Amino acid sequence: MTSKSNWPGHTPLPKGISAPARRALAHEGLETLEQLAEVGEERIAGLHGMGPKTMAQLQDAMEEAGISFAS
Repeated sequence: MTSKSNWPGHTPLPKGISAPARRALAHEGLETLEQLAEVGEERIAGLHGMGPKTMAQLQDAMEEAGISFAS
């Protein structure tokens, strides 16, 4: 789903997430999976465009990259 980054801490967001979700993340300044993990699942899920499909895509990409949301 997402390619592994050559730069630790710079794993890009997966391709294929909805345009509203991508815009909401950009508005919050979130460009990498590591940033999403720091912000937390609850806050990300509350953003416009973050439906179940998009959240599943993000979680799959994070799992693939070995990243998880902060507790």
